[in-house]
Amino acid sequence: MRWVYQPVEVQYPDGAWELGRISAWWTDGAGETWCLLRTVPHGNRPQWLRYDPESVRLLPTEGI
Repeated sequence: MRWVYQPVEVQYPDGAWELGRISAWWTDGAGETWCLLRTVPHGNRPQWLRYDPESVRLLPTEGI
């Protein structure tokens, strides 16, 4: 497991977007990438999700 602070945008099945952050990355024994994701502003507890680049868009952590 690798701890990080990665801002993201999350797209839900209904097409809505929400800001969030990934605080850890992990790769399972099958090679699948998982992320510990928390969305903002709801501030729900972080949850481990299989990383899907189609629904979780990584945002820059430093200036553009």
